[in-house]
Parts: sequence; structure tokens; C-alpha cells
Amino acid sequence: MQTRLSLRSNNADLVRLTEFATEFSRRRGLPDAERSRLLIILDELFTNVIKYGYEDAVPNGHLEVGLSLEAGRLIIEFVDDGRPFNPLTSAAPNLELPTEERQNGGVGIAIVRALVDEAGYSRDGNRNRLTLSRNVLGR
Repeated sequence: MQTRLSLRSNNADLVRLTEFATEFSRRRGLPDAERSRLLIILDELFTNVIKYGYEDAVPNGHLEVGLSLEAGRLIIEFVDDGRPFNPLTSAAPNLELPTEERQNGGVGIAIVRALVDEAGYSRDGNRNRLTLSRNVLGR
């Protein structure tokens, strides 16, 4: 069963998202390390969509986060109505380069991709839908 939370494109809602994910983790008995990974993933996704997905800091943007635990797999569904963006097609940053020589952006997405086992993206109407999964049992 999926648990969902609706949010606004407002930095203040990051606190609500953190509380939601923490409570989900507690109720599902996720180990602390898995809860920490989930919080990192959600923080990166939320922060990126607020910063880049809405032009001129649109305060009325809508985001929705769904979490479920199915057969030992954590499923994260992140949906927003920001501008179209498929994070799975963006090039990973070259972390071998010195910071001053790297192009801006991409590190957060690289972190998220490294923390999940599977990822999928679709654009449904005017909404971005990113679905991520991670095996949380048997690691």
C-alpha cells in the first residue's frame, strides 16, 4: 500500500517531507541506514525541483510523493508539475575534475542514481513522474 503526501513548491514544505519519510520509515521498520538514504534521495529531488523546475519560484507548484514497501523493495514515486525534465538522461558530472573546472549541476542527481537500484521517468500530461526503487532487504 502506497502512502502519499502532497506538497507545494515551497522550501518550507521540506520539513513536512522529512517528517513524512521519517514516519514512513518508522512504521515500516526500515533500518536507520535505509531511512537516511531515503531522506537524502527525497531532499535532493525536492530541492532540485524547487530550484530548477519552477521558473521565478512559483509558489503554487504541486508536488506529490508516494512511498511504499513491497516485497523488500522501497518504491519512491516523485511527481511534480514543473517544467519537463528527465533526470535520467542528464550526463553525470565528471567528479575527477577540480570543482572550479566542473560544469554546474548534476551532482544531486548522480547521488540519487547511486542510491537506487532502478529508476524510471515519464511525462504524464503536465507532470514529471520519477519512480525509483531500492532493495532494502538482503543487502
